[in-house]
Amino acid sequence: MMVLSKSMPSLDMRTAVVSRMAIIMFLAVLFTAAQLHAETFYVACDTGDDANDGVSELHAWKSVAKIARFEFMNGDRILFKRGCVWEDVSIKITRSVELGAYGDAAALPQLIGAAHVRIWSKPDARGVVYTFRAIEPGVPSIKEVLIVYDAKHNRFYQKVRTLESLDGPGKFFHDPGSNGLHVFPLDGADLQRDMLVSSRPHVLELQPVNVDRVVVDGLHLSFANEYAIGFWYQLSGTRNGSIRIVNCIFSGNAYQAIHIGGTNTFRGVDITNNTITANGHEGIYIGYVKGSEEGEVVTGMLRISGNTIGGLGFGWRSEGPGSAANGEGIDIKKGVAAATIDHNIITDLTGMYGIGVQSSNAIIEQNTIRNIHMSDAPPDSGIAGIVVDANESKGPTVVRGNRVDVRSANGIAIRGHGDRKPRFEIYDNEISVEEPYFPFAFTSQNVTNTVIRNNRTRGGRAGLWVQKACCPPANVEFHGNDARGVSVPFLAAQNLSAGVRMYENVFCVMVAVDAGQRAAIPQNTFSSDCASSNTPVPPQQRYIP
Repeated sequence: MMVLSKSMPSLDMRTAVVSRMAIIMFLAVLFTAAQLHAETFYVACDTGDDANDGVSELHAWKSVAKIARFEFMNGDRILFKRGCVWEDVSIKITRSVELGAYGDAAALPQLIGAAHVRIWSKPDARGVVYTFRAIEPGVPSIKEVLIVYDAKHNRFYQKVRTLESLDGPGKFFHDPGSNGLHVFPLDGADLQRDMLVSSRPHVLELQPVNVDRVVVDGLHLSFANEYAIGFWYQLSGTRNGSIRIVNCIFSGNAYQAIHIGGTNTFRGVDITNNTITANGHEGIYIGYVKGSEEGEVVTGMLRISGNTIGGLGFGWRSEGPGSAANGEGIDIKKGVAAATIDHNIITDLTGMYGIGVQSSNAIIEQNTIRNIHMSDAPPDSGIAGIVVDANESKGPTVVRGNRVDVRSANGIAIRGHGDRKPRFEIYDNEISVEEPYFPFAFTSQNVTNTVIRNNRTRGGRAGLWVQKACCPPANVEFHGNDARGVSVPFLAAQNLSAGVRMYENVFCVMVAVDAGQRAAIPQNTFSSDCASSNTPVPPQQRYIP
């Protein structure tokens, strides 16, 4: 007689396992079938025809309007011809698709969320002209025109809030109630040829449906009234697979070039080798946003690598230090499970930081940051090349191997959190600043669990600045650093002895170090011989983790 083993699964369990395997195989077959039926479609502004089937270069479509009318399938590819330009573009993404380029021309295909206006009134006595302009209806977003761009003068016109404020050339006023657009053009501007006026909130717009995979490769996306790539509605709550944005150019978008946020999530986000310039606000914005609610916008890995961000008036819509609407390069808010931000070049922007990260468990490494500036932004405003401000404690925030060269900002600003006590590791960075700014600045209270080691800095008022008098730092180590050309070794609004250990640093000071500071940090080296290059920290003084 056969005896069943106690470890042998029951019939019900085996049936459940078989059923589960059948479901998985069925889903796999469906996915494979969808991939097998996927097509590649071509769009050419010059040789295309919307009457074609679009499935070959010889039978390409002509207009983006054709794309809007077509029902794509998961896995389809849509390729735009290099050298072509399309205006008044907003492509709605409702499937897992790839958007890319084909052809031999040097210029990437350009998709513009604005258009030329052909009908204008005659100038009034002041020279102001008038037309009608509406932002795409049915979109739960701002309805005001934000972009009037004069190509002849290479200038974004300044938006004013009342018609009475339209008091000089280079300004405009838009009334979303009547859709009236009043423009005071610069001398010599050809209104029909030179003026681009925004018409679409987003060039590539993710709809409130779940998608498994989106790829955007080798496109030039410009002049969106809000985001070049963004969601139709921030609170859609979609659950998506991956998005990959590579080898693209973004220029002249009013808000962010790339905005992934609200309550929508992606499992993985890869933003690599793009150029973002002439942006109104941030270049890249990632963050979970729904009031005080906490959640994740990237549930797996976020990678931002090899991008060039800034220049050509980047941050032209910046509102100043007291506002959150400025031209930062990379702005990562809360809600990212893990992030790597590496090998980006961020330069010449009007914003409060080049890279800012509020999520923990992030690595910021091998980035180059130069020329971050903002009017009326003193050191205590928090302006900096890099700002780390983890509001979570999933893992350490590591800042290493970066080059920060700024004249009107702090080098690296660190902010604490009294309850979550995030951990920061900051090492092997090269930082150059000028007075009255600081290479390292604790710009909030409750900085804890922080190691700053083996960095090389030049210039600034002090090697380390602790701004707040309340709630002193705790478990902070500052050691093995080489700080040259500072006025004093450190500057603090409170006694640091209980929570900060400063040792084995080399401080080259511009004036004599007073006895009080020598007594406060005795295990350090002081010099007044500030050579043109930083002297390496002796090997025996370097900290090896």
